[in-house]
Amino acid sequence: MTDEPRQEARAHRPGLREVAESAGVSLATVDRVLNERGSASAETVQRVIEAARRLGLRRTLPLPYRRTLRLEVVMVRSRTSFFTRFTEAVLQVAGTLDRGVIVARTLFEERETRRMAARIGASEADGLILYGGEHREIVQAIAARQRRGPVVCVVTDLPSTPRIAYVGIDHARAGRTAGLFAARLSGATGAAVVLTNRLVFQAHQARVEGFREGLARYAPGMRIAEVLEGHDEQERLAALLRAALRGGRGISALYNTGGWNRAVGAALGEAGLAGRIVFIGHELTTAAAELLRAGTMSLAIDQAPELQARRAIEVLLKHLGALPPDAAPNEIPFTLHSAENC
Repeated sequence: MTDEPRQEARAHRPGLREVAESAGVSLATVDRVLNERGSASAETVQRVIEAARRLGLRRTLPLPYRRTLRLEVVMVRSRTSFFTRFTEAVLQVAGTLDRGVIVARTLFEERETRRMAARIGASEADGLILYGGEHREIVQAIAARQRRGPVVCVVTDLPSTPRIAYVGIDHARAGRTAGLFAARLSGATGAAVVLTNRLVFQAHQARVEGFREGLARYAPGMRIAEVLEGHDEQERLAALLRAALRGGRGISALYNTGGWNRAVGAALGEAGLAGRIVFIGHELTTAAAELLRAGTMSLAIDQAPELQARRAIEVLLKHLGALPPDAAPNEIPFTLHSAENC
């Protein structure tokens, strides 16, 4: 065997000579600019950098010649542990970037849909990272700012918008996974209750439908007794669950697609059902780990918010030419946690 195919692939990869031809300068000039050895005019430097970006040269471009890039994270505020993890991750990732990249955060209450849409439209950032519901105003705002800069959706997708990417887990697959374990751990008998935030969020829609598909596939005899929307409010969620458990409808499994697992565990304890009902939830928080070790919670599906934050910022920077392009996937793998690995 020979190494010719590999050598041929390397030969077609853009290099300094292609950059020189595109920029209309000598190879030596390209070498001086990219290795920051000076003696080139600002105009020449700009031509070389733009040619390197245009050709997708696989190297980090010199910092002094990059314009400052401003990224903005626009999010629906939540009081859950997941939201805290994600926002802390954004700050941590921002702290690792060079001084040519500025990351700002703007938070809105869930009811402030119009204000959030107005911010999306008014933002002067080079790129936006968005975590929000599929409201008409939000969808229209993203479409209106299409020419002003790219939008990346995180955590929950907005597939009807011209966003350049969605970075997050496959929520339908996570829901089907919950259905699989609910079926196997409950003996595929009884009924299930689903707790969720609000179905206006595509992530929760997909998890609920995935769970329904999982039960249909792995436990055709099981049914979903109720889908309860807690609106990300701890007391509302607990009250809805307590009422459902009092119904005495043979509940054998519980799937919580949102937050407040500690409140769910407390409601199960009050009803004398802790450890007797299969309880599957999301995010490996401190509360979830305690519930798993106590036997109240059966399984936690974690969506790695830290990895989502880093990947979303990288996607924008690659799209804006500040990082070399790559083929890294935007789908983030979710992980499963039990009492043994929490």
